[in-house]
Amino acid sequence: MKRTQYSSLCEINITSLVDVMMVLLIIFMLTAPFIQAGIKVQLPKAKSTVIKEQEGVVVSIQQDGEVFLDNVRVPKERLAEEFIKLKVSGEERVFIRADKAVQYGVVMDVIGNIKEVGIDEVGMITEKK
Repeated sequence: MKRTQYSSLCEINITSLVDVMMVLLIIFMLTAPFIQAGIKVQLPKAKSTVIKEQEGVVVSIQQDGEVFLDNVRVPKERLAEEFIKLKVSGEERVFIRADKAVQYGVVMDVIGNIKEVGIDEVGMITEKK
């Protein structure tokens, strides 16, 4: 085809688009494990079945006793209020991710608050042996 002074260019160069997409793909692949981690706790190892954390609300308890409700820090004084809000919103399942160095009493206090508001399905998240 002969080009004239006023002919249109009908080609699209997608090389730069592919380069950008590849860089974005690599960035997402590298950052995905860090995004999924959530609150940093060392889970105890146990023989357990695999569950999906997205099936319910996750309560994380760090080594120093700090409690997080779905990655948001909650003071211990407000735990009961937050669990009441969960129950009212229709949540029936709570999973606890407690650091292996957390004192037993702290974990039982959180479980007691959950059970007190009427949420009966409480699970413990551990690492598989």
